[in-house]
Amino acid sequence: MQRDFIIAGLEWRSNWKIANGKDSFVVPFPTLRPVTIVFHGEDKFDYGHYGIHLGQADVLTFLGPSDREITGLFIDCRAESPTARKREVRTWKPTSGEALYIPPGVAHAFEDLEGVHTLNTYELFLPEPEKWVNDDVEWRIEADVINLPMNIKDADIPIFSQNRLRASDVWYQLVAEQQRKAIPELDHEYPVTQDVRLNDGEKVRVELRKKRDMITTKQWEPIEGIEGVGWVANAVLWSGANSGFVPLLDPRPLYFIDHGEHDYTHDASGIHLGQEDRLTFVGPSDHEVTLVLLDTRQGSPTLHNEVLTTFTPSALRHLKIPNGVAHRFEHLECVFTFNRPHVYLPEQGDYEPGNDVIDWPIGKLPPPVLEVYRQPAPLEFYQRQVAAQRELMLEPAMHATPTVIMTESADGGIVRVAFRKPSATAASTA
Repeated sequence: MQRDFIIAGLEWRSNWKIANGKDSFVVPFPTLRPVTIVFHGEDKFDYGHYGIHLGQADVLTFLGPSDREITGLFIDCRAESPTARKREVRTWKPTSGEALYIPPGVAHAFEDLEGVHTLNTYELFLPEPEKWVNDDVEWRIEADVINLPMNIKDADIPIFSQNRLRASDVWYQLVAEQQRKAIPELDHEYPVTQDVRLNDGEKVRVELRKKRDMITTKQWEPIEGIEGVGWVANAVLWSGANSGFVPLLDPRPLYFIDHGEHDYTHDASGIHLGQEDRLTFVGPSDHEVTLVLLDTRQGSPTLHNEVLTTFTPSALRHLKIPNGVAHRFEHLECVFTFNRPHVYLPEQGDYEPGNDVIDWPIGKLPPPVLEVYRQPAPLEFYQRQVAAQRELMLEPAMHATPTVIMTESADGGIVRVAFRKPSATAASTA
């Protein structure tokens, strides 16, 4: 399988990751910008056309069975590229360890994506101000996509001037707000566009939108027995009968967990004092996961209630687990979990995100009664968290994810002790 691309700027980029036991990894993305989960269904899936963005670089992590082979087809449609009008075809297997970077102006299509999910941590670009003011751009804010037929001839390959100025965080915030408002109201699928020339020679971009019946989904499905735990509907932009896009828009750092393909069952329950999990699970639609919950929140009306429930992965909803609710999962193998958690801070003292977990042994009695943090973290907290994560990611991960236990100190107080196992990378360099 050839690694290098012919087309300039088309490349694989490594994802920074932390060992999480067996063949599992935590893959963090220190950004407050919107990202998108793309789901393709489990029936035969091909896009049927090329797509080109002029103001967006796709950064695609393909998540699915390791024995699956994906085919990518590419055409360079950039006016000033040294590889303009070059074509190429590549194959690869899904992996959480790499992301495919596709520059603006490079047409792309994929085949054999059924059963595969894609995380797009895209980058946005804007046109030069003078071109924008003079309306001398081919890019459109409301629909940054151009489609080409799969059988396009070399002589008919169009050439475009892609946007070059990196968008600021303010622009990403505007995009997130627009998506937050617009997507729930859409009654059509993701549009297909094509440039056509009229009889008078004028070139226009035609946009085709397939009508779709509005689907009424429950915005909130509580899990009975523990207050505040439940399923929340994700916003969805459909692209076909069983495929679509799920934007994750909360301005909070993102990470996902690749649980590997061997048995992955928690050997203890995890409890956060400050982190409220917002978990989207993707994987085979017939894969049943077991969830065990235990309420340890001081003052909760459901204190010490224990609930067992099962579910199957779906990109259409996320699970909200308030801080202070212990949780453990059984049979998470072949499942990927995305989390953009909300954080609550203590009234006094510092909050350390990496240590905000207590591992409570299964069946240990009596269950704890914990005072959870209640002060919502401000935006500035998440900005500092992103900066700290980016600094950490300048070097390889030195430790696996920690195990944190509660124990008594010499004076009878309760302390938390974190155990960090060196990663394979750290051990090999020791």
